[in-house]
Amino acid sequence: MPSRQLRRHATRKRGDSKENPVERRRNTQPLLYGFSVLILVVIVVTFVGLPAVRNPSGGGRIEFGSYRGEPIEYFPGNYLAERVDALAEQLREETRADASEAELEMQGYRVWRTAFEQTVLHTAVLYEAERGGLWVSDDRVDDTLIRIGPYVVGGRFSEERYRNTSNTQRYAIRKLFREQLIHEQYVRDFLQNPLQSPAEIEFFRQMMDEQRRFTFVSFPFDDYPPEQVRAFGEENRELFRRIKLSRILIKAGEREAAEVRNKLAERSSSFEELARAQSNDLYAEKGGDMGWRYYYDLKGDFDTTEPVDTIFSLDEGGLSPVLESRFGWVIYRADSPALTLDLNDPESATTVREYIMRYEKGMVEDHAIAQADGFRRRVEDVGFTGATLEETYNVSLTDYFPLNYQEIYFLAPVRSMTQNLDLSSASYSEPFFRTAFALDIGETSQPVLLDDQVVVLRLDDVRQPPQRQLDLLEDYYNFYSGQALEADFQNILLDPQYLQDNFNETFYQYIFTSR
Repeated sequence: MPSRQLRRHATRKRGDSKENPVERRRNTQPLLYGFSVLILVVIVVTFVGLPAVRNPSGGGRIEFGSYRGEPIEYFPGNYLAERVDALAEQLREETRADASEAELEMQGYRVWRTAFEQTVLHTAVLYEAERGGLWVSDDRVDDTLIRIGPYVVGGRFSEERYRNTSNTQRYAIRKLFREQLIHEQYVRDFLQNPLQSPAEIEFFRQMMDEQRRFTFVSFPFDDYPPEQVRAFGEENRELFRRIKLSRILIKAGEREAAEVRNKLAERSSSFEELARAQSNDLYAEKGGDMGWRYYYDLKGDFDTTEPVDTIFSLDEGGLSPVLESRFGWVIYRADSPALTLDLNDPESATTVREYIMRYEKGMVEDHAIAQADGFRRRVEDVGFTGATLEETYNVSLTDYFPLNYQEIYFLAPVRSMTQNLDLSSASYSEPFFRTAFALDIGETSQPVLLDDQVVVLRLDDVRQPPQRQLDLLEDYYNFYSGQALEADFQNILLDPQYLQDNFNETFYQYIFTSR
């Protein structure tokens, strides 16, 4: 079966393709972060050297997005502020006194992002609770404040602290505690003591009732032949030309970009000064320095290749005209002449291979499937063991595992007994399980496409699960069903169509800011 057809049937692991924005930011610009104007001394300062929050245009609130039109915002004393405090306190002891700025930024990002996500869920719960008429009495709020509220000193309610708290603060505290009590009650009503179907429990037991062990041969994508990588590079040399560039990105309009270009031509200001003052991208703080860029990198910034050709025709020190990109109007400076691809350079060969794996992965899949098909045909002639002895193949044995789709049962995962062969992606592949559990003992499968390899399986043995696993099945089902219910609960509430997520932009504008 062609690889693209196989891919349509493959189920991918979630979340593999998204790059962490902190990592992306760190890779593109190693900034030094400084202190900004305070609106409140929040718990973030417990991280040594971490900057505090910058005042957004004199207001007292920072808005990170919205849920069903309700702002997800930070201001002193609200739910998001309380979550930031609590999470920062949890992480404080994990943060070393000599932590680098990169580590501090990552910790800070984790605190604020997690607090944001928890606040979105909180907002969603309050919306649903109000829609359902859920409320908590004043007596319950009073009792909670007396027992564990901010007026408690030494384990006892302090009337003096209560009297010294302003009416505005009292109202805010009471509102926060009421919302938290409503949230807790809603979640408790939804998740506590869920009904369980005996038929569903039996279905789960039957999934785990038969365990299988296989010998398999792996055809990893990393084994894509160097000669084919070289051939692709030779045929597509233009894609791998590279040039060292600086740029200024202007989003206001073409006229404003032309004014900047004129200043550069007149040399009234340096490129670096104008980049820092005028550019609207991540390279501004580095004076516009983008480093080395490949032709294929820049192709994605424009609707046609003509602007890219213009950039690559620049001499060292040359300025491009104002060019319209997908992000705004740009001016480039060539900081080196364009270099052609040298496939004798190991770094260049690695670049071509990485490009193929990212943009032309179908070629790699087709090659691996063809290799696996050839092996499968030899099995028909000389048997599985005979075929494995004819060449140097990646052969391994699996541990016993049941029909453990999506690895819901951690006691019996799909795993290879050989450390250098990873089968973890098989757990998320429906075609893998359909193929593996349709085999008879001694039968060899057709090739199965996984995330980063193609495998051919031979069923070696079938057994019942060990008694210790059977003894844990019902308890484990209760645990798993509770986890699944909680995930469904969040997925239902956090429908993306209701969420406006501006967290990353706001975080880097107001929380982590440059000097």
